[in-house]
Amino acid sequence: MKPIIITGAYGVGKSEFATQWALQHAPCVLADFDIINPYFRPREETDWLATQGVTIVGSMIKHHVNQDLPAFSGDIRGVIAKGLPLIIDCAGSENGLKPLATFMDVLEGSEVWLVVNANRPESFFDQIEPMIDLFESRSALTITGLVHNTHLLDLTDPPMILNAQATLEKEAQRLGLPIVMTMVDARLDLHPEQFANPILVFDRLILRSDWMKGTTL
Repeated sequence: MKPIIITGAYGVGKSEFATQWALQHAPCVLADFDIINPYFRPREETDWLATQGVTIVGSMIKHHVNQDLPAFSGDIRGVIAKGLPLIIDCAGSENGLKPLATFMDVLEGSEVWLVVNANRPESFFDQIEPMIDLFESRSALTITGLVHNTHLLDLTDPPMILNAQATLEKEAQRLGLPIVMTMVDARLDLHPEQFANPILVFDRLILRSDWMKGTTL
């Protein structure tokens, strides 16, 4: 399994997707590289994720859970050398991509997925191409697929997802990129046959605490 790098604009849900993907592919390693204004951190769930077979690799600074500093553990090289399944949660901003530079020699050939959410201004579908250009120019890696994660938390309904899916499929075709996955809340009763690409069905949000749940983004 090639390393999978998850990127995207602020607030699109890339950390939640990376965590959900890791849970469905455990045992694996999830590298928390999202250090630019992160609000939801996989590293805050390190102990619980370990019980599910997901090992977190993050900062090399002791007691680093709430420290957003670009000081990453060299364990990444060992993980790749051993052939362990690796998912990297990476910020999509220009500065957020800089931590990748340290490991570029071992990340060449990775899958790189851009998460998009049609309800986030930073991720409107007309912003996909500029985001791809930014990522590829700053990282020397190539975006290989799109992850569809349109939602409005508890206000999300099936038509919202399906309508955005149809629009994204046209944009993906124009860009020559596949939609590798669509995130689907199990409560919405959507089914694989309604999509031309695979779906990732989740039954609860891992990184959003109960007090945060509701109608706000």
